[in-house]
Amino acid sequence: MIPFSSPEFFIGKLRHQEEKEVHWFIFAGDELLVSTDKTEIPSEHSFSLLRSLYIGTLKNKHLFACDVENGSPAPQGWAWIKLKDLHNILNADHYSVAGRALQLVEWDRTHTYCGCCGSLTFQRKEERCKECPSCGHLAYPKIAPAIMALVRKGNQILLARSPHFPEKMYSVLAGFVDPGETLEQCVVREVFEEVGIKVKNVSYFGSQPWPFSRSLMIGFTCDWEEGEICIDPLEIEDAAWFDQDHLPDIPTSLSLARSLIDSMSNS
Repeated sequence: MIPFSSPEFFIGKLRHQEEKEVHWFIFAGDELLVSTDKTEIPSEHSFSLLRSLYIGTLKNKHLFACDVENGSPAPQGWAWIKLKDLHNILNADHYSVAGRALQLVEWDRTHTYCGCCGSLTFQRKEERCKECPSCGHLAYPKIAPAIMALVRKGNQILLARSPHFPEKMYSVLAGFVDPGETLEQCVVREVFEEVGIKVKNVSYFGSQPWPFSRSLMIGFTCDWEEGEICIDPLEIEDAAWFDQDHLPDIPTSLSLARSLIDSMSNS
């Protein structure tokens, strides 16, 4: 976990601001402003910002999320890069904060007006929430919980590939949680729907925020109980059992999916 804190979101004047540097996570759409070598986040800027949100501190630096008009030219020495393309390139702490910043900017952008009556909303002072002065509707930042499931069968693990994966890459099964079901129920359902097998011994492994679908990925391990692989062709292109010593291409080390897969070799 990164050493990140956000003790006071909405103070009018930041305490001891003069004692801390600032990092600006500036977006134009889904593109983040980074140095041309993709390693640095700006500590100052000259943009006319559409919005700016204070999101906390990291290593004694104030952090702000903000956005500018699409098509705004990048200053010399800087470039607009899609956040997805910075995965495993940008400093891990900065990448994590950037994911949070992207979601908060999008939330602020899409909740300027009340979704119930259309009135202009205002930002509550005591919490991260947009309130409608007309009907009282409250809009908090939303996330979508999604499970990841590493299915074990003896010394083998079940991996699958989705049609949108990079060529030859396989990963663990995943899916969004339905209203009214537990995370464990989601694991059982998703595995059965996607590959037609039943599982048991569902056990929590860990979690990871994933900003691109406003998700919280929640990882589980489980054991094969019965059934043969029968893929849902609308969701899965291929699925198979793999020995730990003969794995296909798998996700990068920053992903929860990779941590799940690596856990088999450490067990």
